[in-house]
Amino acid sequence: MPSPGTAARLVAVLFATFAGSEAAVQAVQESAEARISGYVRSAETSDVIRGAAVSVSRSELPDSVVAIVSTNRFGYYSLSLPPGVYWVEAVRIGFAPSGAQVQLDADQTVDLVLSRRSLAAAGLTVRADRLPADMNPASAEMSTVRFSVPDVERLPVVLGETDPVRTLTLFPGVSTANDGTSAINVRGGRADENLIVLDNSQVFNPAHAIGFFSTFNSDAIDDVVLHKGAIPARFGGRTASVLEVFQREGNRDRFASAASIGLLSARASFEGPIGSGEGSWLVAGRRTYGDAFLVFSSDPDLKKSKVYFYDLNLRSNLDVPGVGTFLVSGFVGRDRLALPDFLGTSWGNAAGSVRVNRAFGPLFSNFTVSYSNYDYYVEVTSVDRTVISRIATFNAKLDQTLELEEAGTLEFGLHAERHAIHPGRLESTADPTLNQFVIDPRRAMTPAAYVEHEASVGPLTVRYGLRASMFVRTGPETVQQYENGRPLVYSEERGRFEPGVESGMAEYKSGDVISSYWGLEPRASVRLGLTTVSSLKLGYSRLRQELRLVSNSNSPSPLDTWDMVGPYLEPAVSDQLALGYVTTGAGGRYSFSAEAYGRAATGQTDFTPGADISFNEQLETVTVPSESRSWGIELLLRKHRGEISGWIGYSLARSELRTDWPDDSGAGDSDIGINGGDWYPSPYDRTHDLAAAVIWSPDGLWGLSANFVFATGLPTTFPVARYELLGVLLGDYGPRNGYRLPDYHRLDVSATRKFGRGELRFGVFNAYNRFNAQSMYFRQVEESSPGVFETEAAEFSLFGIVPSVSYRWSF
Repeated sequence: MPSPGTAARLVAVLFATFAGSEAAVQAVQESAEARISGYVRSAETSDVIRGAAVSVSRSELPDSVVAIVSTNRFGYYSLSLPPGVYWVEAVRIGFAPSGAQVQLDADQTVDLVLSRRSLAAAGLTVRADRLPADMNPASAEMSTVRFSVPDVERLPVVLGETDPVRTLTLFPGVSTANDGTSAINVRGGRADENLIVLDNSQVFNPAHAIGFFSTFNSDAIDDVVLHKGAIPARFGGRTASVLEVFQREGNRDRFASAASIGLLSARASFEGPIGSGEGSWLVAGRRTYGDAFLVFSSDPDLKKSKVYFYDLNLRSNLDVPGVGTFLVSGFVGRDRLALPDFLGTSWGNAAGSVRVNRAFGPLFSNFTVSYSNYDYYVEVTSVDRTVISRIATFNAKLDQTLELEEAGTLEFGLHAERHAIHPGRLESTADPTLNQFVIDPRRAMTPAAYVEHEASVGPLTVRYGLRASMFVRTGPETVQQYENGRPLVYSEERGRFEPGVESGMAEYKSGDVISSYWGLEPRASVRLGLTTVSSLKLGYSRLRQELRLVSNSNSPSPLDTWDMVGPYLEPAVSDQLALGYVTTGAGGRYSFSAEAYGRAATGQTDFTPGADISFNEQLETVTVPSESRSWGIELLLRKHRGEISGWIGYSLARSELRTDWPDDSGAGDSDIGINGGDWYPSPYDRTHDLAAAVIWSPDGLWGLSANFVFATGLPTTFPVARYELLGVLLGDYGPRNGYRLPDYHRLDVSATRKFGRGELRFGVFNAYNRFNAQSMYFRQVEESSPGVFETEAAEFSLFGIVPSVSYRWSF
């Protein structure tokens, strides 16, 4: 954890900038026009509505729109107009439009409230330029997936739990390694290449129950936004994607509560206003109770076992006149697995943030202080040993948006992060001071600044920006030295990688700089309008990553540790270019998008064959520098409203890796490395990926839905021969990822029936009971002749058909 002094300095510097913003804007603000600004909220929940289109027209000419803006990620809009009488209207897919007449003589605050209902049922038409940005031909944004949790709650889910993260895998470009993980792979990237933020706080592990459940409780979540490419300049630190998860704010009008119970878990949420509507609060909790059934076991050890997880979400906000809006957000989640007299383990996330939003004329400022932590604890009672590992990040951010009217929108900000990684501590359970082994903690500071401008001229919209970031690793720490500065060498004689020759130790004191890196990250998006309902888009982004997950598994484990770049490992840098086409039809009822992308990354890492990475304090001796590339085409057809809604998406893609090993001259040597230094499929390479989701709402009582998924099997490594050593049969493995698992396909169905304030839900995951191979293993089967064995391949599958039932009620 960062020192209190460091944290205080970060907060003081950024808050001083935040406090001085008002004076700077006041000095340049024009007085010839008046300003309309405010928030757009949901009538049912009081949550802000992000991406709503706010249009302004003359009252005497209601069809003549003079200005259109979108609410930002805080639900806020702002624009200036000459004095006059105007009609201000907000619209968002899934909500009925709402507006108000305004006599504009001076600056005014106009908050708008939208009621959730079916637009099709009301016979309404939504203009293409009023659609959410991810489907809007008039927006420069591309490579984005966004949805509100209420819009996807009817989709079938595994084990009866609505999972916002798994829903993303039904969109092109997003996949998972297997059914037992909530970690996602975006456009061929690794799971740790995704930046996941919950209300501006990082989440390091997005899964519960070893991946079967998502970290995010749907009762507490409002919106989900995934940036796959053309990533805004305000984000940094990961090279594949950014996943933004926004918690609900709570009801400002009345107290409300809801509860749900299923076969394996139960949830409850409570919310209500603060004062007479100046703010709101929300509390939501969830717990599984699989361990409750263990008490009926006849096995006494199993009866005493513990296996469960819980999480708790908190959110509160308060408007303070003359100051701004204060928002406090918190989350804690924990998993527990305990087997008597053998094993006890626990892992979980904790995250919290305090934000202040302030609007002053054309400037919207957001100042955030956040803290994130992930740790795990393993106690092996049978051998009297305990293992502890953790990562913590403290973050201070100042993000500002300045509306420049005809000149567009300018976003800029300052960020500062402090990282602390404790890779591992091994100690005796009985006596913590006995035989203790500790890997030195890693510490680093990451300051960053960014600026981004978006403007439109006729059919052309351009968004361009630049992010500058620096990573400074500091002591105290002891760093191993190697001859020629090479911790890993390649033995031509043995034909394999070997650890370098150690040459001593370097001691760094607190505050000493061990290594530092900096870089520029340009971002750009261009939109060219072809018609009023179609456009071409082009996006580019460069991203840098300094933290990585240490894992040699295709699917992340909760017991994996984090590491950071240093004297022997440089940051990963990725460049992505995407070209897209988007169009809408039938008054916004349908949308279609097609994107082609290419992505290349350097500074990637792999591990030597058979590397031992568990509790290894010299990971640099088994880390092989690598590079990656991926490319693909993504198609998405969506129907946004009506009795039947849903989408179908398809991606054709490739993702490959190659060892980036320098020879003595510094040039790349294609003969050294994994698979002879050639390009080979990454563990997440899926050539074909097809997914369809359909939601049918025939009336106000019943809801039916279905998902279908088909995907090419993931790459894997198989033995091509076997040999006997000291009486043991061993496999001789072929090229890494040179083979594939069988193709994956699955159908899920769900039905929901409402009863007043209650809702009964039935679901079937994997309806036709296909056992999809998650991996393959080989076993020896004895033939009819004694001592003669035959090798047999076997598939490992997680799920067959899985039914679920749950009941939810509100009061």
